[in-house]
Amino acid sequence: MVNNALGSHANLSTLLAQSVNNANQSSVSPSLHTSSDLQAINYLQTNAPKITGGLLSQLNNETLDEALVSNQKVEDVLKHQLASLFTISSTPSMLNYKLSDEELALRTVISSQHEGLLKNENSTQLIERLNTSVKNIRGAYANTSDILSSLGQLGHEQKTFLASSQQRVERSLNPYMESLNRAKYEDDDNYLFELSVKTKEGDVINITFNSSQGYDEKTGEAIDGFGISYEVNGNLSEAEHTALTQVMAGVGEMADEFFKVSENSFNPLIVPNQTDMSLDFLAGFSSEQLAGFNVSFSTTQNDALDTGENTLDLSYSIDEASNQQALVFKAAAGQNDIDFAFDMSTIGAKDTQQMQQYLASLDQSLEDSRVNSTEDDKTSAFGKSGDEAMQQGFALFKGAFASMSAAAERYSNLESLADQHFNDGRAMVADLVDNMITNDARYQGLGNKAPNTLGAGISKLADFDATFSYALDNGDYQPKSTIELSQATEQSQLGELSGVTQSKNVSSHFDYQYSRPDYYNKEESYNVGSAVKNKELVGLVQSHEVDVDTKMFEFNPQTNQYELQMAMQEQTISKSDIRLIDDIWLEENENSYNMNKKERVESDEKQDEFKKTSSHSHNKLVTLIGDLDKLAENKNVRREYLTNLSQVNFFMDKK
Repeated sequence: MVNNALGSHANLSTLLAQSVNNANQSSVSPSLHTSSDLQAINYLQTNAPKITGGLLSQLNNETLDEALVSNQKVEDVLKHQLASLFTISSTPSMLNYKLSDEELALRTVISSQHEGLLKNENSTQLIERLNTSVKNIRGAYANTSDILSSLGQLGHEQKTFLASSQQRVERSLNPYMESLNRAKYEDDDNYLFELSVKTKEGDVINITFNSSQGYDEKTGEAIDGFGISYEVNGNLSEAEHTALTQVMAGVGEMADEFFKVSENSFNPLIVPNQTDMSLDFLAGFSSEQLAGFNVSFSTTQNDALDTGENTLDLSYSIDEASNQQALVFKAAAGQNDIDFAFDMSTIGAKDTQQMQQYLASLDQSLEDSRVNSTEDDKTSAFGKSGDEAMQQGFALFKGAFASMSAAAERYSNLESLADQHFNDGRAMVADLVDNMITNDARYQGLGNKAPNTLGAGISKLADFDATFSYALDNGDYQPKSTIELSQATEQSQLGELSGVTQSKNVSSHFDYQYSRPDYYNKEESYNVGSAVKNKELVGLVQSHEVDVDTKMFEFNPQTNQYELQMAMQEQTISKSDIRLIDDIWLEENENSYNMNKKERVESDEKQDEFKKTSSHSHNKLVTLIGDLDKLAENKNVRREYLTNLSQVNFFMDKK
């Protein structure tokens, strides 16, 4: 909606009103109840039934031509319908004054509001009265049309008169309704949207809109407080304008979701629903025309709880010189804080399998870090609402990862042949490694003591460094979860040998931010190195390591301290080193596992008694497959094999 509304005041007002309409509103200002108001109400309330009956009798006795001579008869019927809506039974009398349709409609609303005030109704009930009054006024016009139609006196002229009158009435009611709805908040309910976009040529576009509710006590008028500005520092080409429109469309959809905030969203335990928020538009970001953008959303509400504001800040940029793209996201609402960031290369290819592997690894890391370390039922340490907020932010984080990877793939296709060769070189090695791991029957593989969630082989995706964190600040209860995922790739060449080295890392961390000493750390890494000669894989080394470090405490009211209940360090390492030279397969596999754990034992004799458990295992296997007779029988073959093996080992060790 926002993206379509940047040139439309009405649409933006509608958007911002979506949150406002759910808030409790204040009662009407006493200054609107004048003596003439109450006198008019009394006069019409007392005389409306008699006047209506007399008028209908008169209309029935007139011919159609006589009734059409003047619209005065139509207006009289309309006024009688409006007067029937009055709710106050007794008010002061007034001088004989003929009210216009607009005045009569406004006094109809005032009478209903005044009755509510006399009954000590709250602001919500008064707003319901207001909505009912508007509905009844429209009903009065409809009833007038029905009466005239039943008498056969509703012609084109009468229809036009009623339509014009209703339009004037609604225009008159709008300022009153705004003042009634907004008097409570003055200028303290604010909705702000700021977008700054920088083109590749250095031009800057700044777009800002804001809306605030209020009531000007000096003028007695409602304040819409709406503002929009559009500034361009430079000249935009047609292509730049098209690229800007694409960014505005994506950002606008995010704004739509952010500003769908009800009164409950300011509850300190609830964040605005980000389920439908998306960063998919980053996949199509026009790096040929734009260098990046910054966007900020915020909402504040003036209420008795003084719960502050909801904010969201997002920045995205592409640095062509370093072939890097960067994204920073920060959102805060009530007690919930979500932060994530990406630094990602713009050189990468599509790798659906690896992307799925990374997303699964992220899910597992979140599951590892979200569990309350003092419970065995695996419930979230953040509680139901906090966990829901974290899951929403995490879904946005994973979506940004996929979108930026897709942007890198698209950007790579725009680069020079040299960059394409770089990317194709990695893709070729990745295919060779994947073929060996998945299809070669001789492959023994890494140990399966700790499953490799990062995926074996070389990823074709753009390199990146990503961090996600979620924190819940509830006074003394302050759990925080942090997830990190990264990939780094290097290519090297020495003589006839070339290769790719890649590191994949994921970690999860959970603690209570100084409120208690519990913590959970898990780090997983997978490293792979390769050597290629004449487009054949001659060397492959892999290592996979998982480290877990955790401590759990329990509060002892007798000592007024947290006491250690369990501490554990666990490490699993698997390695594989392969050489495939002259069709001779040489593979070394090594696996180790270490665990140290201590648990508190309840004892009446000793205050601090722990049970200690340790576990250690290690194994190594060397496999040699091939025609070994030729090495034993032919010195030249053996010499050439050993020379090639030495070169590959030197190349692999050097990397």
